[in-house]
Amino acid sequence: MPIRSINKYKVIKRFSLGKRMYDIEDVIYIQEHDPKNQEPQKVFNCTKEYVTDISSDMYLSLNNTFIVQSINNS
Repeated sequence: MPIRSINKYKVIKRFSLGKRMYDIEDVIYIQEHDPKNQEPQKVFNCTKEYVTDISSDMYLSLNNTFIVQSINNS
């Protein structure tokens, strides 16, 4: 099974996920999609602690309105 990368995102619009509110300028990390195995994507908070799983549809919705990928992905 290949290792999926985890990308850094900055919140640009307030939203709630996994019983937590994310505000503008917060940072979250999202594991990339695994189309082969159809596994859910994992979300981590700014301290890289696991928060919840999300579907690809949820990721696309977040990426279209609520988050932007950080240029500095460290």
